[in-house]
Amino acid sequence: MAEHESLRTKKARQTRTALHEAAITRVLDQGLDAVTVAAIAADAGVSPRTFFNYYQTKEDAIVGLDTSSIDAQLVTDYVESDNGMETLAEDTANFVREALLVGTDPRLSTRRRQLFAAYPELVTKRFEQVEALEELVSAHVLARLRHLGQEFSSEDSAWRSARMLTQMCMVPLQHAGRVVKRSPDLVAEPGGTKDVYDDSLGLFLKVLDRLR
Repeated sequence: MAEHESLRTKKARQTRTALHEAAITRVLDQGLDAVTVAAIAADAGVSPRTFFNYYQTKEDAIVGLDTSSIDAQLVTDYVESDNGMETLAEDTANFVREALLVGTDPRLSTRRRQLFAAYPELVTKRFEQVEALEELVSAHVLARLRHLGQEFSSEDSAWRSARMLTQMCMVPLQHAGRVVKRSPDLVAEPGGTKDVYDDSLGLFLKVLDRLR
């Protein structure tokens, strides 16, 4: 998370995470069809009205991704960074990680996979939400490129470049996810998934350097 996360943003993130965890727990215990929004909200200690401030459906709560926006301070720190082109890949990979994982708890990943195996329709929902988040991220990546003075032949070219950079810089996160999937005990170790991600990012940057 951004170092200067506001109290309001922190509280919202905690509420979103509580709803996400409550949804997963309820569905694992009772099954998808038996679970209601009211029950999820009660388990998280909020009202159903508050639930709908964060998620549209119980399926959205299970997937747990926020497709409405990305933390404003996180965006500012990335887009207006004083860093130049030499750190663009690393900065973008870290931005992608923060944007896609905000409010998610890596300790819940095994339980999410259990649900996805039992309810394949949730996998489709997750793909849809990841794609929506990618589009949000790409807009900020394009803003960073323009902040660095990059020029494009057309708006279409600009967007294609931003989307390509975004997708490329998702590789360390995807690689780290596969490592944790193969060795789930890593989550419980000191440093947990952050160390796994840092190792994946280091490998990613090394490969890029060798390809130059």
